[in-house]
Amino acid sequence: MSPSFHSAGRHSPAQQAYVIEVGETQAGLVNRRADERFFTFIAASAAFRALDGHRFATPGAAELAARMLAGPRRGAPAFRLAS
Repeated sequence: MSPSFHSAGRHSPAQQAYVIEVGETQAGLVNRRADERFFTFIAASAAFRALDGHRFATPGAAELAARMLAGPRRGAPAFRLAS
């Protein structure tokens, strides 16, 4: 299975950017310059505006936050934590 985040361009030592998708919806993108430690989320949809400007250690962490914000879908199993 491939991740839902995609490179938004050529990898450059000066900048990295990845598109974050939840299902078929583009939630936003994360961007990081070479001098930055974290990726900054930029919302592409009003549904993900709550994440706009938040910083994440990895694109995968941003994708997880977007999925959690989107909530469970009908017919989809909900996330459960082990007890």
